[in-house]
Amino acid sequence: MIKKKKIMIGCILACLFCIVGGYSYVNINQKKNFSINEIGWSAQTIMWTDKTKNNIYDIKFQAFDGTELKEIISLKDSYTMKIDSNVEHGDLSIKIYNNSEVFFEENGTVDETISIPNNNEKLKVEINGDDAKGHIKIKLT
Repeated sequence: MIKKKKIMIGCILACLFCIVGGYSYVNINQKKNFSINEIGWSAQTIMWTDKTKNNIYDIKFQAFDGTELKEIISLKDSYTMKIDSNVEHGDLSIKIYNNSEVFFEENGTVDETISIPNNNEKLKVEINGDDAKGHIKIKLT
């Protein structure tokens, strides 16, 4: 009876290990599919925090006046962008485009998911603020 319990516990632990390992592998590889780089900056800010990393574009600011331009490079054929912005005051606009097409353009607080079709490996994200206070987070999957 004790031997059966040990075998059962061993099997459960092995299954849990495989599940966690598989999830980690998928999560790490997904992050490596994207690169987010700053290509333009013409702004004045107060308490600007940029936590952009891997597949997440994440900025927070107390005051933002001007324009920030980032380029997203994707190794995936198509993907989604979860756009979440919160504007406490001032004006803020987000524009996502490539050389020929605008995929997204909104002002103010946003909570949307958009699909980026095939062959759009390089996109630009343009953020414009006028005395804006808030937070923007874009997650790529």
